[in-house]
Amino acid sequence: MKRRITVILTALILALILASCGSNGQEGSGDPAWAKANGDNALHTLYFKDITKREDVRAVFYNSNTKETAEVKMTASGEDSDGFVYACEGDTSAYNMVKIAYGDKHTKEFAFNKCVSGWYDSKDGLLPYTEGEEISYPAQHDEITLTCNGYEKEIHIFKPDDYDADSQEKYASVYVLDGQWMTFLGKEGISLDDSCLVTEQVKAMTSVTGSKVIVIAVDTYGNMKDVSRDVELAPDLSKYGAELDREMKGNEFAAFVADTLVPYVQEHYNVYTDALHTSIAGASLSGLESFYITMEYPELFGTVGALSPSFLYYDNDEMWRKYLGEKTFDDNSPVLYFYTGPQGGDTDPFVTDMVNRLKDLGYPSDKLILHYNENGDHRVWFWRSVFSEFLEAMVFRNVKPLQQP
Repeated sequence: MKRRITVILTALILALILASCGSNGQEGSGDPAWAKANGDNALHTLYFKDITKREDVRAVFYNSNTKETAEVKMTASGEDSDGFVYACEGDTSAYNMVKIAYGDKHTKEFAFNKCVSGWYDSKDGLLPYTEGEEISYPAQHDEITLTCNGYEKEIHIFKPDDYDADSQEKYASVYVLDGQWMTFLGKEGISLDDSCLVTEQVKAMTSVTGSKVIVIAVDTYGNMKDVSRDVELAPDLSKYGAELDREMKGNEFAAFVADTLVPYVQEHYNVYTDALHTSIAGASLSGLESFYITMEYPELFGTVGALSPSFLYYDNDEMWRKYLGEKTFDDNSPVLYFYTGPQGGDTDPFVTDMVNRLKDLGYPSDKLILHYNENGDHRVWFWRSVFSEFLEAMVFRNVKPLQQP
């Protein structure tokens, strides 16, 4: 009997050790995700804050894949000097978007998932909201300058309010390109409504998942004189057949991110150094460049968010197949989250073509997430409205309502 008890205890201890190591051998990883909220319960509370007191407030949930909808009455849950708060529960396994209706009016649609706390309909537009938190812009951040291919590049680093440089628990990191408007820096000429408000969305994500993240916003513009955004964020793929009528320095910029910026952050901040906890995102040209960087350095980035990526710059299937054909795709490949809207206003069919091309070339289908918005446009609001869906892909490694049957 004693021997049997000893064997059982040993097995239990071994199981606990293996569980703490994670399922894929990556630093700090777990199964199914590195968020403390494991996502088993599909119901999630959504908060809506308004500067005006409303009657009959309803959340209209929507699945952008199946087009199914569900309407849920919201209940008043509090008020403060900034406005009135309403709340309800929704099913994150069935719906990925929501709009708030009252009377015969409604807000714009925005993402609904377990990385969303809520949204605030303010005098500055519809803004991310963390339930119970005071609203304050811009967020505190560190300003650093690094040399990028001969010129000075501004980097803005946002840490959680309770950041602890000596904590045993490390922080994940997400790099965002076009940082001057992906995050709100309080710069002249860029209002709250002009920004994707990434750091505020990450703060909301932390409040509901417990997953702590540092945001590294890379400013497109430094003291460069001869390098424009169109040049810096477009990789030179000419050897694969790309034809553009201008110089392209996206390769050099990718090398700066991989060889200078990421090592700097990992040396000076208390962050994980594995790909699972390191992500990158951008919109339009910076979405294209984020995708390219991840293809070049998959060992660094576990998730990419390509929001309306400018694949239309390279409308050449043969070129892409030559380039991607040199890559190795397997179960360790990064999760690729794509968002796009219809041609004429946004970047499809080029994004859908890329997803299908990747599937043809053997990219793991469970690592490909596509959100096609039939009403989408190539504007900041649409990227702001779905950025939390990229965070969901980053934290939980999937977006269930967008999974193909």
